[in-house]
Amino acid sequence: MTRPLNGMSVPGRTSFLEELLRGALRLDLLDPFPAQPEEDRKIGDAVVAEAKEFARQLVDPAELERTGVLPQEAVDRLRESGFVKLQGSPELGGLGLSDLNAFRVVQAVSSWSMPLGLAVAVQNSIGFGPLVRILPDGPLREMLAARVREGLLSGFADTEPAGAANHRRETVAVPTEDGTAYLVSGEKVFSGNAPVADLLGVVATVREDDREIRRLLVVDPQAPGVRRTAVHEFMGIKGVPNGGFTLDRVRVPREHVFVEQPSAHDVRITAQAGGLAVLGRMYLIAAPALAIAKQCLDWSRGFVRRRRIDGVPLAEYEEIQHLVAASLADTFAIEAVSEWSLLCEDAGLNPLFEQAVAKNVTSVLCWGVVDRTMSLFGAEGYETAASKERRGAPPVPLERAFRDARNLRISGGVDFQLDYWLSKLAIFSYHRADALDDGTGAERAAGARTRLHTALSPRNREHLDRLHELLGGFRSRCAELARCHPEDQDLFAREHQLIAVARWATEIMTASLVLARAARRSAEDDAEAQDLADIYCTGALERIDGYARQAGEEYRPDTRRVTERWIEESGHTGLLDDIATGPGQESRRD
Repeated sequence: MTRPLNGMSVPGRTSFLEELLRGALRLDLLDPFPAQPEEDRKIGDAVVAEAKEFARQLVDPAELERTGVLPQEAVDRLRESGFVKLQGSPELGGLGLSDLNAFRVVQAVSSWSMPLGLAVAVQNSIGFGPLVRILPDGPLREMLAARVREGLLSGFADTEPAGAANHRRETVAVPTEDGTAYLVSGEKVFSGNAPVADLLGVVATVREDDREIRRLLVVDPQAPGVRRTAVHEFMGIKGVPNGGFTLDRVRVPREHVFVEQPSAHDVRITAQAGGLAVLGRMYLIAAPALAIAKQCLDWSRGFVRRRRIDGVPLAEYEEIQHLVAASLADTFAIEAVSEWSLLCEDAGLNPLFEQAVAKNVTSVLCWGVVDRTMSLFGAEGYETAASKERRGAPPVPLERAFRDARNLRISGGVDFQLDYWLSKLAIFSYHRADALDDGTGAERAAGARTRLHTALSPRNREHLDRLHELLGGFRSRCAELARCHPEDQDLFAREHQLIAVARWATEIMTASLVLARAARRSAEDDAEAQDLADIYCTGALERIDGYARQAGEEYRPDTRRVTERWIEESGHTGLLDDIATGPGQESRRD
């Protein structure tokens, strides 16, 4: 390719998922599956051990769950620590960690306290510390670098009351008459770390050259016109610092505005800040998801060991074995996607595609693990940890993990919407007549397929062959949809089919990564990796068959008519009989 076909594509740097979206299973890009360098792993081991101890000393997870407030002492100690600048340079007091080691630290802290882990993740993903690394020399970089060195806690504000899915931002920045500053007005909600932030990153609409663009502005929360409106209390992650604020003609100096080069593609926030956000979701979503999944595995093993039904150990029941094995395989898959997304750039690949979909893959797999664990625990699953402790049962905080995991499927973009955006903004850019792949990528993968076949078990060879077949169907279906709906407006209106197409692709990606990782691990004497890959791929192939059917359904039940009649209150009203509603709950007109 000589030009970027979408906002994630980089000329001259492809990726496994990008090639897959074009219709080629480039196994040569996975051969060999990357491993963390031993020296870097040892550095990570030491910092992870320190992070675990730091988290244990900083907060009591049960007390934080009860109060819903991160103690000020914890905020102050966090500000003073290197954990708010995991990848910052030593000159700024940072730890200089690699992407994977930063991920491991967030995972470790989240395993002890999800709210604390997310506070650390915000700083190291969408805070000003990461921004300093990409800023050009100038007043903004100098100011932010000095503040980061002092122990800056920063917040990021993009979402508005109308919802994060809106492309336009109603918060506006208007230049002053003398051109030395902007006056910023608007309202932000669900802003990470906003209640404790020393500086806020605010995304606002600016009108330049007769067009609207998004800019990232650095706002002092103590400046005149800034008013903190609320500290949000979520269903889970109790105590995570998150809140909203309003801006009324807040003066922001021009040199405190991040001015980026124009992007070839219109983006929802800003181009480079968006790139940080894509990587940031690895820390904000994937790392906590892996932490929760691993916790559930630990709790499940303890529960199965101590429980019997009619004198028979729980582990001897076939369905219990199925539940536990599926969770082990899904956790293995989360690790595979996370490692690949953070290490593939070292091989000269473009990581943006995999990092963009990792949010959904990891959070949905985590949710499956938590849900199975809740079913497995039975009598101890729905009870709170405090209630268990009062009656002498092990106080496993499973209900806390259940609520926290559900948040991960929403935070950073609700799951179905992100799947739709993948199809709309990326997949079909490869299936228009002027962008079709010539098939040479598939030829380059032939040798790698042979090598991978040799390294896999017979069952996993079958899975790999089946993935090849399914990718052919994926490519054909995308081409057919593009041919039948040549106008974007018509194609993009078929949201349900496009969501199925995206899930079809990401399932093939994940299963491929799992197989490649299992091949590498088995070569390192991990005897169980092949079994986990077999279990994962068996389930993935079943799901892919379902997505393929959904993507091919031209005629579906008339959900539009049913929905419109329901909303207009002209049909199906009997479904609300015999319920009581209170203030703010009624949906019917009197």
